[in-house]
Amino acid sequence: MTTRSRRIAGALAAVLLTTSLAACGEDDAPAAASADGLTTVRLASSPLGHLAPIYLAQERGIFARHGLKVEVDTETSDLTSVPAVLAGKVDFATGDLTTLIVARSKGLDVKAVVPASASTGKAGADYGALVVKGDSGITSAKQLEGRTVSVNILTNIAAAAAREAVRADGGDPAKVKLVEIPFPQAPAAVGAGRVDGAWVVEPFLSAAKAQGAVPVGWGFTDLAPDLTVSAWYAAGSYASKNAKTVTAFRGAVREAYAYARDHEDEVRAKIPTFTEIKPEVAAKITLTGLRDEVSRQAAEKLAGYAQRDGLITTTPDLDELILK
Repeated sequence: MTTRSRRIAGALAAVLLTTSLAACGEDDAPAAASADGLTTVRLASSPLGHLAPIYLAQERGIFARHGLKVEVDTETSDLTSVPAVLAGKVDFATGDLTTLIVARSKGLDVKAVVPASASTGKAGADYGALVVKGDSGITSAKQLEGRTVSVNILTNIAAAAAREAVRADGGDPAKVKLVEIPFPQAPAAVGAGRVDGAWVVEPFLSAAKAQGAVPVGWGFTDLAPDLTVSAWYAAGSYASKNAKTVTAFRGAVREAYAYARDHEDEVRAKIPTFTEIKPEVAAKITLTGLRDEVSRQAAEKLAGYAQRDGLITTTPDLDELILK
């Protein structure tokens, strides 16, 4: 492990260990049904497109048919949701699969229940890409060796995707300097030349292309052909004490995805209602893939990449991480 890798892994471990301490002593009471007979489940997620099927399911009565009522918190980011989940402040949250693998390797009790977002599996038509300025002269991911590339977080699946795009093109990702820039600021950073490339996801991928950026790598499909990007997860202790609620939640989300797959127009119309994405943009962006199962094969690959990149020293028990 390089000095830089040790520093990154140490920083992530500090965050996750803080979450562990924050969770100590919290009540993990079983979910209780309200007067209307529905069990309220509290969800936390960044306000991104993958929430559209959840909101549609709420409106269409899908959660109610499964005995649930959902409350959505969009103020908690995916990384900082870990302490909220372990402390019992929310019941389910979205987290990228690499972060959950690292958390599990640190002994944190997280359980992936059902995918929240997935790669489309189509290079050239996915919702995440490695982009460069159009007139930069860079035409391949390999050419980013010796240059600076932004990702939203150095330790999550975005960083893994950026590295893998370079590696898949025959380059050495260790020669690429990754820096943290939030997705909303990345298109402008590329356009102004503050970074040579950026890993971005929709709607920022479309925003970057509208500003003249061009994709040179599709790292999600390079990581795994059936990549689960992020998952709805719960605390393992919550899943054990509330098995029926967790099963109902997973069933409702799968039904929500089935509805969303058949009603893409409604998904696109819903996105502007809870994000800052304008309707004309929502009508054109590449939507995240919607899958029913957290890919065990993809998790194995991500765990291998995390170990190779120095984020973890041992592969966690994926049977403990992924709900069967």
